[in-house]
Amino acid sequence: MENGLPTSIVIFGASGDLTRRKLVPALFHQCVKGEIPNAINIVGTSRSEFSHEEFRQRMYEGMVELSGIVPDESDWEEFSKNLWYVPGDASQEADYGKLEQFLGEKEGGPANRLYYLATAPRFFPIIIRELGKQGMAAEGDRWSRVVIEKPFGHDLQSAVELNEIVHAAFDEHQVYRIDHYLGKETAQNILYFRFLNTIFEPIWNRNYIDHVQITVAESVDVEHRAGYYDNAGVVRDMFQNHFLQLFTLLAMEPPATFDADAVRNEKVKVLMATRPIDVADTVRAQYEGYGQAKGV
Repeated sequence: MENGLPTSIVIFGASGDLTRRKLVPALFHQCVKGEIPNAINIVGTSRSEFSHEEFRQRMYEGMVELSGIVPDESDWEEFSKNLWYVPGDASQEADYGKLEQFLGEKEGGPANRLYYLATAPRFFPIIIRELGKQGMAAEGDRWSRVVIEKPFGHDLQSAVELNEIVHAAFDEHQVYRIDHYLGKETAQNILYFRFLNTIFEPIWNRNYIDHVQITVAESVDVEHRAGYYDNAGVVRDMFQNHFLQLFTLLAMEPPATFDADAVRNEKVKVLMATRPIDVADTVRAQYEGYGQAKGV
């Protein structure tokens, strides 16, 4: 995607947990390592009223408190010079015009765009429609991408409907549907551990493996994500994405190549061959303390 143009990363839902805990720390590390240019514009937007400096301070504090990272002062100063904030309501058409105007001023001409939807899922259709309607998804000399966090839809019907909305504004090559579990080192190493290991590869089958148990031992509770979690629930938040991704990585056949399409095709084969789960064989429960969490 190299074209010599500057790039802007726009984060919708920038006041939320994901931005402070994951996105900004990751972008900071990439800039420090030289994996993305320091001159990149990172623009957060949400309904909260922050100045640029207040937003930068919030991101710094979130990085320290939530990620345990204390940035080098000079590195943070260099990074935060291109960290901006534009207040805006995702449901208000006029606010997209304000965002576009701000981006245009910072970019000073044609620029690549990456839109990251770190909002509650109910805002996905609204944001995507407006990006298309305002011409903010258009390409041409520049590239434009949209990153959509899970959960992608509430059920099958809503997922299909959301996909149609996405394709009305963006072409498929512009769309990234993200499961951030796949970025974890353990998940990324599974395929290499399986297929490039001459000890395990020959015995990774039903003749030698009694059963597979996937345990996700979380070290934190819902914290201040109760508003999202109380609506989505643990099954949609963890099972139909994170768990199934790990399951397919553990059960898939070796892909012809390790490119995205080949790996995805093998994962789909696993899901198509999986016996549906009988509800009678499942147990859903809830920690007593969950009901006491703020926002539940």
